[in-house]
Amino acid sequence: MNFFFIFKKIRKITRRNMFKSIIVLIGITIYSTVSEYIIENPIKSSGIHNLFTSLWWTMQTITTVGYGDTPVYGFYGRVNGMLIMVFGIGTIGYVTASLATILIDSRLSARFGDVMAIENKHVIICNFNNETKKILKRIDNFGFDIVILSENEPDTKEYTYVKGMAIKEKDLVKAGIKKALTVIIFSKNDDRDSMAIDAETILSAMVIRKLNNNVHIIAELLNPDSREHASPFIDESIVHGDVTADLIASSIINPGITKLFSKISEIMHEERINDAEKNMSYRDFCLQMLNNGKTVIAFKKGDLLVIKPDDISNYDTFFYI
Repeated sequence: MNFFFIFKKIRKITRRNMFKSIIVLIGITIYSTVSEYIIENPIKSSGIHNLFTSLWWTMQTITTVGYGDTPVYGFYGRVNGMLIMVFGIGTIGYVTASLATILIDSRLSARFGDVMAIENKHVIICNFNNETKKILKRIDNFGFDIVILSENEPDTKEYTYVKGMAIKEKDLVKAGIKKALTVIIFSKNDDRDSMAIDAETILSAMVIRKLNNNVHIIAELLNPDSREHASPFIDESIVHGDVTADLIASSIINPGITKLFSKISEIMHEERINDAEKNMSYRDFCLQMLNNGKTVIAFKKGDLLVIKPDDISNYDTFFYI
């Protein structure tokens, strides 16, 4: 990691002088082309008798190729050539080294998350954890560009990674918050109290909302009591649980689905199926429940949950609203 910061300092120096060195190289090329033509053209045995040939000799000299097909015989032409070799080779070497530094830096920056996201209408995922891996698998097929904003480096190279925190404006800007379509904030995994973690999540949402008032914010909360405080800033809040990943993935395509699910969970009830009802067909059972003011949603036995079973006799309870 220390190597990366040292390399960043080297990068600043090389980038600062890169433009100047290119200007100097162009100046040396022009000077060499014109001066060698003026000096060598009067000499009949010289190989330089036009500007193009002089440019050809210049490029051979400063790139150290030296084919030898364009001889320089004049004393002053050779003295001038030696000066061009010293300054030209040194300058082009500096430019080449600077380009190599920039290329290496771009790879290191991507490796350590020190990049500026270029995506547009993308999904920003804050705080990479195990739930994030599940989300990535589910939304990858939706066709969205994904940017991961996290202090922890993800174990995947398929998406743009920006190292940072969702509560810092500069990190959000690097993640392209102003052009983002959706932001998903996962709860951090640490030893703090759940309310403290939720407070940071809500604070992150406030900062995000400040930078982009139109972005759709989905947040994972650890404590149900945090929903009331989160509602002014977060469009959809999901209390951590087994269905978190599925709900968040669905919310990207169908905004508002978490509110619908929350509302249904409030009015949904579970009831046992008696022996007489187990002998009924699925259609007859649903019609009977509907006549009783109950809309059947699913059937359950143990951990198994089925929406439309072929035979309801295999199930112990059913859910209705």
